[in-house]
Amino acid sequence: MSTATLSKPGTLIHARGREWVVLPDSTDDLLMARPVGGLDEEVTGILPAVETVASATFRLPTAADLGDFAAGQLLRDAARLSTRAAAGPFRSFGRIAVEPRPYQLVPLMMALKLDPVRC
Repeated sequence: MSTATLSKPGTLIHARGREWVVLPDSTDDLLMARPVGGLDEEVTGILPAVETVASATFRLPTAADLGDFAAGQLLRDAARLSTRAAAGPFRSFGRIAVEPRPYQLVPLMMALKLDPVRC
């Protein structure tokens, strides 16, 4: 696959032993990429002239990939924890290792309901 094709934003590439998502700031000479499932702090530049960059491929699941009930529960819990802040009023809690106590959230939620908001 050509470098011009790999530098399109949103393209999945394989480099440095892992999969990456190409970001909009990329050019043919420098690919700005974020690891699949990674954070914004992990964004890095990849030089296709220096490093091997290929289109990412993922194998299809097979019957051997099926897990048991406990593995399914773990997957569900992990998905819930990683998206727990997506629907809540405090989106910043999603990626920190803190669980606020109810007495800490109630006054803040009440203040946010005021018209005008005074926080």
